[in-house]
Amino acid sequence: MPPSDHTIQVDQLQIGVYVYLDVGWMNHPFSFNNFKIRDAEQLRIIRQLGLKAVRWDPARSDAKPLPAGSTDTPPNQTEQPFTSCTEGDLETPQMREKRQRIERLNQHHADIARVEQAFTNAASIVRNISKNIFAQPENTIGEANRLIGEIVDTLLAAPELAIQVMAEKPGNEDVYLHSLNVSVLAMTLARELKLPPELVKVVGVGSLFHDIGLNEIPSKILNNPGQLSKPERDFREQHCQYGLDISRKAGLPTAVQKIVFQHHEYFDGSGYPQRLKGEAIDPLARLVALVNIYDNLCNPVNLAQAMTPHEALSLMFAQQRTRFDPRFLQAFIRFMGVYPPGSVVQLSNDAIGLVIRVNSARPLRPSIILYESGIPKAEAIILDLNDEPDINISKAIRPAQLPAAIYDYLSPRKRVSYYFDANVNGA
Repeated sequence: MPPSDHTIQVDQLQIGVYVYLDVGWMNHPFSFNNFKIRDAEQLRIIRQLGLKAVRWDPARSDAKPLPAGSTDTPPNQTEQPFTSCTEGDLETPQMREKRQRIERLNQHHADIARVEQAFTNAASIVRNISKNIFAQPENTIGEANRLIGEIVDTLLAAPELAIQVMAEKPGNEDVYLHSLNVSVLAMTLARELKLPPELVKVVGVGSLFHDIGLNEIPSKILNNPGQLSKPERDFREQHCQYGLDISRKAGLPTAVQKIVFQHHEYFDGSGYPQRLKGEAIDPLARLVALVNIYDNLCNPVNLAQAMTPHEALSLMFAQQRTRFDPRFLQAFIRFMGVYPPGSVVQLSNDAIGLVIRVNSARPLRPSIILYESGIPKAEAIILDLNDEPDINISKAIRPAQLPAAIYDYLSPRKRVSYYFDANVNGA
């Protein structure tokens, strides 16, 4: 932010000057209150806002302001002044676009509320499934199949809102939510890979039960946020065999049993319990293994070690890619994006926002909810970077690094939403 002594008269502005408009966001047609003037139309509109002076940033400017008192004003200076959104039918096309952004935000909030409710209902069912698998195996399997059908109909129904995950529940609920997270994400990946609907459902059921063997592991090992000893680690790894035993007794399908038993086998042979490698691993188990690692990185037992979606995906691609079937990893990155939803990012104009939707055709141009102190949280700006050629993402930010006001505004760790848009066109 430039100091107040970098203030100039409006008639000193020219193309290439980086300017700050100290007016409300709805009092001008631009996406931001600060930007570099790129053409005569932007210059004309600024001159018609009724401002006498503005601040400018020498470091971000490509040109210096005109000398004070300059008569070098654009030819359209005498046109009608800019019309704000409060003037009804006279508003400009740019202001109508701003109104539409607010409408999209309202729709976004409605979608979030709807899917959160569906997710809450599903989490409750998952808890019952885990508790009843021993006493009522036949009923429990039927309930799991019904739940998968509901997930397909609700959480995966809209292509632009594939998944909404409510994370970070206390105590043993973490296990249930992890299974639900993996199930929803794995089914989304299976659909991205164009697997037949019956296999998508197998992936969903297998994901719901993939950690059923953890019921046999002592809680002091499961909930240990520190480093496990080798005997403890060996004991924990037995949950794959325990899960296979439980799923067999319950009468789960063989395809589901393979997912339960092999969801920690890795493509490079570094997994367990059998250190299988490559094609020797069941393909659906390979798929679930990938998503399982992702959710564990984002939602570990020790929340201090939690990664942002961007960090988790970057780690998986840069350091762990040999663990995964390359085709599955490529598809996962394609629908999650370079900056997965839930990533906090800083833009090239220093604005901070939360990624909410991925543009699968242009993964560096997602949609973002922006933090803006002068705009109520309920009216936050949704910005589609595909429409902002001058703005780029400069870096991802860990939520813990955010000032409290920005953290509360964006609430990145209270809920993490996964979106993909397979219908966006672009180069």
